Amino acid sequence: MIKIRRLIYPLIFSLLGLLTLIIVSGQQVNAADSQVSLSVQDAVLTADTNAYVVDQTTKSKISNSNTVMDSQAQSYVDTKSVNPSDNLEFNYMFVFKSGEATANMQATISLPKNVTFNKSGSVGKIIYTSDDGSKTTTTDIDSSAVDSDGNLTTKIDDIGTARDYVTARIVLNAVAGSAGKTVKSSHIDYEADNYDNADDTPEFDIKDAPNSIIAATDNDSVQTYADDTFNLTGTMDYKNDDGVVFKNENMYIYTTIDGEGQLPVQDTASSDKNFSLIMKPLAVGTHTITVQIVQNNYNNTEQTIVSNILTYNVTVAANSLIITKDKAFDGDGYTVNDDNPVDIKGTYKHADGSDAHGTTKGLTVNYQITSKADTDKPNVQDAKSATYDDDGTFDFQVDPVVYKMMGTRSPLSEQTFTYEQYTDKYGFNGLEVGKNIITVTLKDEKGHESNPTQFVINVPNVELNISVVSKDIESYNPSSLLGGNYKLPVNISYSDKNYQFSGTTITSFNTLNATQDRIMRMLDDDLVTSMYDNQDVPMQDTLVGSHYGFSNPDNPVISDKAYPAFIYYYDAYGRKSNVEDYNVTFRSRYVDIKTDDNYKFKSFRNYGRKDIQRDGDWGVKVESYKSNWTLKASATTFYQHFGDGRPPVKLAGYMTYVTPTSYGTLTTPMENQQVVLDKYEGSTTSDSVVTTDIASKWTDDTGILLATAGQGLGSSTNSSGFSYTGTYQSTISWEATDSI
Repeated sequence: MIKIRRLIYPLIFSLLGLLTLIIVSGQQVNAADSQVSLSVQDAVLTADTNAYVVDQTTKSKISNSNTVMDSQAQSYVDTKSVNPSDNLEFNYMFVFKSGEATANMQATISLPKNVTFNKSGSVGKIIYTSDDGSKTTTTDIDSSAVDSDGNLTTKIDDIGTARDYVTARIVLNAVAGSAGKTVKSSHIDYEADNYDNADDTPEFDIKDAPNSIIAATDNDSVQTYADDTFNLTGTMDYKNDDGVVFKNENMYIYTTIDGEGQLPVQDTASSDKNFSLIMKPLAVGTHTITVQIVQNNYNNTEQTIVSNILTYNVTVAANSLIITKDKAFDGDGYTVNDDNPVDIKGTYKHADGSDAHGTTKGLTVNYQITSKADTDKPNVQDAKSATYDDDGTFDFQVDPVVYKMMGTRSPLSEQTFTYEQYTDKYGFNGLEVGKNIITVTLKDEKGHESNPTQFVINVPNVELNISVVSKDIESYNPSSLLGGNYKLPVNISYSDKNYQFSGTTITSFNTLNATQDRIMRMLDDDLVTSMYDNQDVPMQDTLVGSHYGFSNPDNPVISDKAYPAFIYYYDAYGRKSNVEDYNVTFRSRYVDIKTDDNYKFKSFRNYGRKDIQRDGDWGVKVESYKSNWTLKASATTFYQHFGDGRPPVKLAGYMTYVTPTSYGTLTTPMENQQVVLDKYEGSTTSDSVVTTDIASKWTDDTGILLATAGQGLGSSTNSSGFSYTGTYQSTISWEATDSI
């Protein structure tokens, strides 16, 4: 209803003619006709209004128009009646459209009967909203604004052009009365200096609900994750069975999230009487969501029925990454058994169960080593970071504390560093002896992060043991140089005989002439539990000259003098071996025999009469410096020994040395007598070391062979006339005589 009380228009009068009255000689003279014009302009402002009622209990609305209305009310179903005791809102909405801003506006509302408004405190509020809806301000209306006749008068702030707000909505809270009553229209008058208008809410009845809906949750405590949608599930049905079939298609489901109303939805995908609401992702934290089911025009009664309100408590956690450590780190952690780097590995998934994203270099691994974690002074090291493919697995290595010092892994300029020099420069970064805790955090490119996860690595304090096989080492002293390179035979192992290492995880420090030198190792990285290291000790090179401080003429190497020296090793964990002393003599001339520890002959059958050949390569060499020499060898008798107390059994055969001659071969028995194997009678003035490979001169039928005795290898030591089967052993003694 629109009631025009006062229109203010500017009137513009234009006098187009001249009115003149002349009286002459008693006669009346009429002037020419005059015209009058009137210009009518638009009103000073234009606005839209609407007055409507919202039933918050049944999520329904009663209105003559759905266009001028707040968005929440627009989402509610339409109805023509309410139920007793329903919570109602009487809304009076004023929307500025154009023209000047309102000036000194006042609203007067006649409150209807059969509903109850607050008689003390706040009776309602005015909500002001900006043009784009992004800004709102609310002011309360005190119950004192209602007079004894039930009329409410309130001031409305100026809105419109050049103002912050363009909409003013008066909301009055009320409770519906008893059934059978009618609520007449509620009239509102808007009066301002530049505006005058009125509006009315629709009339409606209060009726008992013809039925209601009973709703229940499947689970009212919901756990979900950020960025994930989630479901709220439950059941719904009519409270009273009056023959009406319950169909999901007739139901509107209303939700509030933390008190904010949401647009209604219908669930026709679920079976009738069940619902499953797909909810949008929520921020990390706890949230309260309410759900209510509404059906309008129940059984064609034009009445709205509703369910009870369900409350869901929703906990949203960050969608973190969950690490599963490799099983090697179960229990008290991984205990190393070698000097190699340790693999930190495992798998991961998102907390919501989803897989990794599969992006290249999409996973960042942050880790920090705390070594000596079981001591009073743990070593908390700098954190490190690297990126890997986001494929659900991770695998990276952490190094022993001085691992990069070993082999050729350090820069060339540092390959002569002592242990102390290396740790002074780089500190103790890496795994150390004792308990090490590696704290790992994963983060993918979408920002999902794991909790810090600890990987424990236990490094045992095993002892690194060395022993120098020969305490007296001989080398040569060339006339033009400062001592010749020499070999130092060293046995290496750990106190734990199962502990493994390789040639690239240990390094040695040799001291000679009161000067220490680190000896670079170029061995392979195969893991072993013990090693015979024929350590090559270089005396000098073109870059540094003498490694041990010798110089000409101030400090020359004195030939045939025994120089005291000592050597020790470090491993990749910084464990230092015992120190082994030895002497090295740089000879003016010398002879050295190079043989293997074990040799063998091919297997044979009893009563075989042919000489038995060597099995494999027999490495026999003589190294000499400025010396002629004669190599001799003798052998002991072959015996088989038994572990059951029986006396040893002698083999019916013996070693011989076979040499070719112009008429065939010469065979000389070696058993218990020395036989000349070779000689050298070359130059004795050269500064070069001469290496003579003795065994390379032998053929299959010459050199050291095993000869049969009598009619073959059979003997009377066995009742059957044969030698016992099994393994027989003998010992060869080598002797090289310097013949100069």
